Amino acid sequence: MRANIPVFLAAMLLCCTAYSQQHRYPVDDFYHRNITIPIDHTNDSEGLFTLYYELSSNFKFDQPTIIFVTDGQQSYGEAGKVDELARWMQFDSTFNLVFIENRGREYSFVDALNADSTVNWEKVYRLFSSKQMVEDIECVRQDLFKGHPESPLFIFARSGGGYIAQEYLAKYGKHVQRAYLQCAPNPTIMRQLGYLESKSFINTVSAADPGLPEKLRAVLKKNIVPELHLLWMLYRIRFAVVKPDSIYIRIINDLNNGNADSYNEYLKKGFDYSRAKGTQTFLAKQMGFAMYMSPIQCDGYYLLGNPLDYIDPVYTCLRDLTAPVIQLVEDKKVPPPEPPMLGEFRNVETEVFYQAGYYDHITPYQIGLELGKYFKHYELFIAEDNHIMMMKHEDCYPQLRNAFFKYGIGSKQLEEIRTSSDCKEWKFQ
Repeated sequence: MRANIPVFLAAMLLCCTAYSQQHRYPVDDFYHRNITIPIDHTNDSEGLFTLYYELSSNFKFDQPTIIFVTDGQQSYGEAGKVDELARWMQFDSTFNLVFIENRGREYSFVDALNADSTVNWEKVYRLFSSKQMVEDIECVRQDLFKGHPESPLFIFARSGGGYIAQEYLAKYGKHVQRAYLQCAPNPTIMRQLGYLESKSFINTVSAADPGLPEKLRAVLKKNIVPELHLLWMLYRIRFAVVKPDSIYIRIINDLNNGNADSYNEYLKKGFDYSRAKGTQTFLAKQMGFAMYMSPIQCDGYYLLGNPLDYIDPVYTCLRDLTAPVIQLVEDKKVPPPEPPMLGEFRNVETEVFYQAGYYDHITPYQIGLELGKYFKHYELFIAEDNHIMMMKHEDCYPQLRNAFFKYGIGSKQLEEIRTSSDCKEWKFQ
């Protein structure tokens, strides 16, 4: 049979074998799977690479399977530890869990360097897009269920992973019975809403102290500390606490008075831009080049828009962090990202449960309200929490996930959890 393979294809396969063996996960069995798939799903001539995915130790084809979908800037789980991920998420033991190591990472390595070891950013843009990741998920689904097409498939995804999941549902939703989206962005809806997330920071600062925005502008103008470092700190602090008002007041007032002590205090706590900026940081090496694509895919309309007349750390910092790919789009060397049209969701039969955070400064809860207008089978829960969903009511969220995956939307069991004492849903007054 091999003699019938065209010479160029045989050469490509040999090249792929040498390329992939260096980055394969060392175990290859029922639970640990290295599959060979296209580097570029739109261009077979680009060659092949090995994608790694892993099954939980309780895996059985006669019980539902949850694929944990992540994007390029998320690090939930790691190779060899899918059971730890299942325990951390508190998924019921009657669910299988699938962990996929995203393309570009250690055991799903895709090279994007030039011969001189500089980064080929056009290649990054093409090979690490959300559309490539959607096809990777579909390759995993086909490989896993090739002998068991009747096995129920569920998706769990949060934040940027939730956007990847929406793209997957738009194209392959017929394969997914239930999808749990937590704080998931949608760039089309965010644009329709007028980029509410862009005003979240300045509104929070003004509410804490009406004079604080002007003090912050003065601090930035005087360059008391590096602008990007300060804005990154203020941006990231909101992931750590639900209401950062008192911290903002302290840091900005101190800097306005020429005192950098509180700024340096939070710098030491890890709110340090130098840990995120650049391709040689630990974060970049851990996440791979896909991390540079996530912001422009999740909020591209906003980040590619005109400069603001108010301060927004998200716009300033994420444009700087992803400057190479932003520049490619602005120079018209590559097309801008194209999210699925909202109307495509009307044809999706998947049951979708969307968990939003009332205090979410990245993906406003209004996204969840709008998405419900397009999915046929949909339920929304607005938690009194922020984007991370670990600040309050931690006992509630695993119960919500498990009840939804077990019984579906509209079920008595899910409603009982929603209204239980463990859960506190934000109610409009």
